Amino acid sequence: MKVVVFKTGKGKGRKTTEKAINPRFGFERFLFFSFIILFAALVLVQAALMNPTARTFLVNDTGLEGSPLQFEEYLYSEGEISIALCSADVNEDLKLLINGDEVAAFSENIINLKVKEGDVVSVDGSVTEEVEVAIVSASDNIKLDNIGKRIRVNSEVKQLARIIIE
Repeated sequence: MKVVVFKTGKGKGRKTTEKAINPRFGFERFLFFSFIILFAALVLVQAALMNPTARTFLVNDTGLEGSPLQFEEYLYSEGEISIALCSADVNEDLKLLINGDEVAAFSENIINLKVKEGDVVSVDGSVTEEVEVAIVSASDNIKLDNIGKRIRVNSEVKQLARIIIE
């Protein structure tokens, strides 16, 4: 058995072809791989910051994050309104809402509420029969047109007032 091997490539009569080397190709390759590595690192660090146990090792100063205002809201001027149940005695199925959140039920005939600028005061009478309520008083800094006006609530959520503080 004979094995014949032919050698190809550089020969005496053949011209050699060299690759044209682009000097910018190395820089572009560096930028591309740098971008990939930095993006992957960014994703990993953000994922680690989402985990509370890993966050303690990565973040030293949590004082910069602050805390929500909650009850310490001194940025808004407050007022007070009183709402009375006119047509019936005590009715705990009738609820008072401020901005859609339940804040009180009519366990008494008159309820006092603290309100801020832009609050919407409404009554939820969806589980009761027909009742009448009225805003009987408001603090001096609140501008309301319907003080003393009776409002009939008949198995619905009825808006009483939008608070405007002067």
